[in-house]
Amino acid sequence: MGLDFIRNAAPAFNRVLDRRLVEMHSPTLFSRDVPVISRTARADMCGDVAVTLGEKVMLRVVNNKVIVQRLNTVIAECPNAPAEFVAVLRSGAGICEGEITSVQPLSQTLEVGICE
Repeated sequence: MGLDFIRNAAPAFNRVLDRRLVEMHSPTLFSRDVPVISRTARADMCGDVAVTLGEKVMLRVVNNKVIVQRLNTVIAECPNAPAEFVAVLRSGAGICEGEITSVQPLSQTLEVGICE
């Protein structure tokens, strides 16, 4: 009596697929996806240059190498920049404004990001 009553009175557990949740996570023609691209690169400083954090610099692509310039002087070079970083620079005619996000004086490197 007890076990039969519990089986008949208890609601049945049905495993179902939440179609609205799947629809919400499925990409459509008009859905916006934010692409994940690298916006910073590490560059090696050239010589003994004084660099400040947050300084605005010019970024150029020359022979598949990113050059960091302050006015007409080259202050850093990045021979192996991320492909997405170089693609963003090439889409703007190979020149873009950048900002120095971090400086490591012991290793003579700096991290430079693209300004928007």
